[in-house]
Amino acid sequence: MTAISTPEASAFFSTIATAHPHQLTACGSWRVHELVAHLAAGAAEITRNLEAFAAGGPDAVPPTRSFDEREQPYRAMDFELLHRSLLDEHDRLIDALSMVLDQDPNAVTPWTGRQMPVRAFVTHMRSEYALHRWDIAGDDETSTQLLSDEVLTDHAVLALGAALVARGTRQGANAHILLTSPGRRPVAATAQGLRYGDEDSSADQVIVVAAADPAARLLFLWGRTPNQPGRLRTDSPTGTDPRQLLAGY
Repeated sequence: MTAISTPEASAFFSTIATAHPHQLTACGSWRVHELVAHLAAGAAEITRNLEAFAAGGPDAVPPTRSFDEREQPYRAMDFELLHRSLLDEHDRLIDALSMVLDQDPNAVTPWTGRQMPVRAFVTHMRSEYALHRWDIAGDDETSTQLLSDEVLTDHAVLALGAALVARGTRQGANAHILLTSPGRRPVAATAQGLRYGDEDSSADQVIVVAAADPAARLLFLWGRTPNQPGRLRTDSPTGTDPRQLLAGY
């Protein structure tokens, strides 16, 4: 069986074990309850996709359901049942990923109207657990360690770039942002998405956001601001907020 390590999941499970379900989080208006429902439903939706893929190939995969459609049953659960459901759905997902990747490590499946390498689901769930744990626990040592993994930044830039600027773009943001972090490649963000590289010399104005560490930069890419002051700095002039483009997924 393919070994799939999920230290981010273990850290998330430990955090919610002592969190109050009605605790507000840094993820919009969600409480811990809604955040756990989101993760349980997401794991179940990926499992639904992969089990169908394993049984009948790409043509057997059902359309990806919307967030509201798949999350509503989990939101309606009491928290004790929801907590158990997340653990169960996570285990089912690990089994489904292992099954498909053992058959074909390079498998690609339909997902949200595009083609998704199955292995990318591993990194996506790692990102979700690490990010949403921060939404609950904030800037502690565990968050900094998990969010500093360069693989998670790669996933944000290379797999989710267009999605991470979509909300800001719909709201009219049209900035060119260069995000730097010591020892890491710069990331450019525009209305078209994210990419690794230096600033575009053709842009009228480039807003530089300097992150003190990779974890702070990843949080910013996901539309979040670290709790600890001083970890993000910008040269943007008064009236120009780089967070308007990177407004969250």
